Amino acid sequence: MPPRPRGKPAGATTRKAATRKAPVAAETPKEPRQITVRGLVLFVVALMAFIVLAPTLRAYVSQQEQTRTLAAQIAASEERTTVLEGEIEKWDDPAFVQARARERLGYVMPGETPYRVVDPQTVTGEEVPGEDDEDGPVSVPQDGPWYLTVWDSVQVAGEVDE
Repeated sequence: MPPRPRGKPAGATTRKAATRKAPVAAETPKEPRQITVRGLVLFVVALMAFIVLAPTLRAYVSQQEQTRTLAAQIAASEERTTVLEGEIEKWDDPAFVQARARERLGYVMPGETPYRVVDPQTVTGEEVPGEDDEDGPVSVPQDGPWYLTVWDSVQVAGEVDE
């Protein structure tokens, strides 16, 4: 005799399956939701991430701009430092210092005769006509030191009547 299978009889399984399928077929199909719970949760999580990260991202961009500005300032300062170091090296040369002293301060070496050009028009030796004739309403003598000439000019200005 062949062994008998254990478990439920074969006919019992088909009955339950038939009874289960009948109510499912009787239900009306549901319309798909426009917004699912999973989509709503994902949206809320993304919104919270944006709210948390937006100020941080703004601060990061601001700091990057400050970094670029400071790097430009550093580059300009280094360039100026290079130029000034070059000037310092020039002033270490005695010939350069001597040339600047002659040029700016009018220094001369011992034995040299200095000449100073006061008015380039009078150096040519030609006398400019009309300068002596064009005195103002009052003549002030040009004798003596400059401060006496200024004082005489102040006194004469107070005496002039129009």
